[in-house]
Amino acid sequence: MSFYSLVSCQSVPMNFKAPESYALTETSDTYFGKFLAPSVHANPGKSGFYPLQAGTDAFVARLESVRRAEKSLDVQYYIWHDDLVGKMLFHEILAAADRHVRVRLLLDDLHIGQYQDLLLVLDSHPYIEVRMFNPFTNRSLRILEVFRFSQINRRMHNKVLIADNQTSIIGGRNIGNEYFTASRESNFGDFDVWCFGPVVAESSHAFDLYWNHRLSVPISVLNKREVGGGELSHLQSELRDLIKSPEAAMYTKEMFDSNLAKEMRLGKISSFWGKAKVFSDSPEKVAGESYKTTSMLNQVTALPIKADKEIFIVSPYFIPGKKGVDYFKRKHQEGVKVTVFTNSLASNDVPLVFAGYKKYRKGLLKAGVEIYEMRPKVTPKKKKVKASISAGARLGLHGKAYVFDRRVMFVGSMNLDPRSVELNSEMGVLFESPELAQKFVELTSLELPDIAYKVVVDEKGKMEWITHEGEKQVRVDSEPETSIWKSFEAGFLSLFVPESML
Repeated sequence: MSFYSLVSCQSVPMNFKAPESYALTETSDTYFGKFLAPSVHANPGKSGFYPLQAGTDAFVARLESVRRAEKSLDVQYYIWHDDLVGKMLFHEILAAADRHVRVRLLLDDLHIGQYQDLLLVLDSHPYIEVRMFNPFTNRSLRILEVFRFSQINRRMHNKVLIADNQTSIIGGRNIGNEYFTASRESNFGDFDVWCFGPVVAESSHAFDLYWNHRLSVPISVLNKREVGGGELSHLQSELRDLIKSPEAAMYTKEMFDSNLAKEMRLGKISSFWGKAKVFSDSPEKVAGESYKTTSMLNQVTALPIKADKEIFIVSPYFIPGKKGVDYFKRKHQEGVKVTVFTNSLASNDVPLVFAGYKKYRKGLLKAGVEIYEMRPKVTPKKKKVKASISAGARLGLHGKAYVFDRRVMFVGSMNLDPRSVELNSEMGVLFESPELAQKFVELTSLELPDIAYKVVVDEKGKMEWITHEGEKQVRVDSEPETSIWKSFEAGFLSLFVPESML
């Protein structure tokens, strides 16, 4: 057999189509349906939002969504790690399925690797179905997919968790320790919103488009291994043991002390209400079909959103391109303040992307853009008395939020870089809530001097990085807190990777 023949042997039919299913709509009699009804009725035509900035709040919201679900759970993620957080959530999903809650779990296939067996066992539960989006046809030797690079390079980056078609969580977080400040090594600053009201049905519609697409393939079709009779009960036993571990107990205590957990114990969630709409790329974008006119970015930019005073951008991977620099320059000339919060080289987990951003940084500064770069280590103003599972961990930025005139806000999975715009599929929610938008910008701006470097350029064109250590201002004149090797790596790799792929 030739090498080409080996590569061409497909284990998944190219035109495979799984049975269709759709979001359940008769859910007003569920816990969330009853709990949210008074607020929904008091805010006709509007949707509710609870901001999830702290990692513990974000995980509490997910646990509460799964634990309170009575009829359905629709879950879609780019990454799901086989770690503490990932397994804690799987434990709750299995418990929901045991209550006869229908679970549809849709994951991008890029990072699944060694977790195939675990997902196959989950899928064996009669109330759980697992599908992989844009799957690799060669399950063990993925390097052989090089001849399909143009398609496998496109990934489903969407992130949403929907409970009973009554609540949805939308934002930047994947499922893994580092996204919920549960890691001892490194954690991300991230952002989601817990959504209620009419916007949830739009989340479900977007989920259904992906779930029923031809690139959404059941894990049982990809991995034909027969699951043994005792494997599911063994997995459930393993997950129960994990929940009792000291590490899980410590993180559970941190969740118990979170702001959201305290509010829920009082029986009331302090949500914000306003007009909103969910936007999502068509799954055809990942399939490589024509999508330009219907892309999420084009849908959002076609709206009459005006920024007369301020644009506030949080994007961990930020590559504006020449057009972006020119746009921000025009806005500055029109009197609009533009602020960008992104990763520094030291906090960036993808140095190659930083190289793409670095090319435009000085141009942005000269155009009048204020730039803040995340610090990899932050010294808290007040030391916590209790120990934290994440104490001493390296920090990075992962949240994606865009605020216009502190009135309109977009939160989702989309970075401002070529990969998000051209290759990956993305999802987000646009909402009008001056109160929430104002609070987000104020709180973030208040933290920036301590958690980030402000990048400035002097009259001679030389850059400096300014931050605070306690009450002391610190200034450095080179990429802060990073190694020569990391700087070299980012620059060297950028010579070989086109910007369109970053």
